[in-house]
Amino acid sequence: MTILTTRPTLGTGRAEPGDGRSLATRAGLAGATAAVIGLVVCMSVALTGWFLADAGSHGDTTDALRVGADAWLAGHGSRLVLSGVPLGIAPLAVTMVLVLTAFRAGRWAAQHSADRTGLPLAIATFTGGYLVVAVLTCVLASQPGATPVLGRTVVGALAISALAGGCGLAVGTGRLGELLDLAPEWAIDVVTGALLGALWLVVAGALLVGGSLLLSFNEAATVMSGLHLSVGDALSYTVVMALFAPNAVLFGVAYLAGPGFAVGTGTTVSPTAVSLGVVPAYPVLAALPGEGPTPGWLVVMLAVPVVAAGLGAGAAVTRRGALPHDLAALRGAGAGLGAGVLVTVAVALAGGPLGTGRMADVGAPVAELLVFATGLMTVGGLLGAFAGNWWRRHRGEPVPAPEQDTASDTEATVEVPR
Repeated sequence: MTILTTRPTLGTGRAEPGDGRSLATRAGLAGATAAVIGLVVCMSVALTGWFLADAGSHGDTTDALRVGADAWLAGHGSRLVLSGVPLGIAPLAVTMVLVLTAFRAGRWAAQHSADRTGLPLAIATFTGGYLVVAVLTCVLASQPGATPVLGRTVVGALAISALAGGCGLAVGTGRLGELLDLAPEWAIDVVTGALLGALWLVVAGALLVGGSLLLSFNEAATVMSGLHLSVGDALSYTVVMALFAPNAVLFGVAYLAGPGFAVGTGTTVSPTAVSLGVVPAYPVLAALPGEGPTPGWLVVMLAVPVVAAGLGAGAAVTRRGALPHDLAALRGAGAGLGAGVLVTVAVALAGGPLGTGRMADVGAPVAELLVFATGLMTVGGLLGAFAGNWWRRHRGEPVPAPEQDTASDTEATVEVPR
């Protein structure tokens, strides 16, 4: 008996065409709209914080709106130069909102357009509309003493609009499902395993940071009370810190991977060593471990990336059934390698300068992290996929026979001259 299986395709969720506009036209409008929506949200939050802080007694609404625009630009990776002092850490919570907005706008444009052809042109117009808003915002938000970096703004806006918006357009038109149907199974397994492995490690980083904050809650509360903030100021301050929560989680990922991270030039926070010195009075930094030698058992933390990659690769590679052991191991190793690369890229985006001098270096050593993450997660992916495949075969699941050419099933005869 031969069982034929096919991968499920992604539904387009297509709606009825709207006013007859082409996909390219509607994509351009959607790109500009996505940028404006994110900008308005950031400005609204900044304006609310300004009123909560001092009921608007200091400054004016223009200053609050400019702060919101700067936060929106920072979400794209733009650095803000304040009187020559660079502030370059992107609030990744803002970035995540911008990515989601661009994706949904692209999908909406595809679902409501009169035609669903010309995807590359639609991605180009979506990106163009988004970039126009980003460049105008960067130029208008510039003022003496506070200048956003235009080049980094363009690069960040281009990446978000092309990747997130392009994915939304591909999903809305159904092209992404078609491409997945054409992709080989091994590629789907490797990509799925890489995404799952990276996600598991991020979850572990979030648990580490959250647990550390709970254990050091009293110290964090002491730091917060020492700032002598009013209720409105404290609420605004908490919202700002929440915008950088994904950054803290990714620093926790770097800690679990081995190299750790720095909260200033010459500082190190890793499972094998902690060297801090004087750190800024931020409540979240109360979760940092004490300075000095670390317990030897913390080296066990290095097993977390291995386990995360193993879980992701094992689930992805064996989800369709048993495979030959060598194929399962190769796919698992590829998934682990991809997960390590994804984690390194994410952690690299979480760092940046918070000024000059000591605070010019905040983040993880990217090159070292790449070596540790890819090495540990490649091993974990290989072991996880092999173990999952062994278990399926141990349960008696059949291994699919490799496809053979029908010509090989018959014996070829050659007449030998006498």
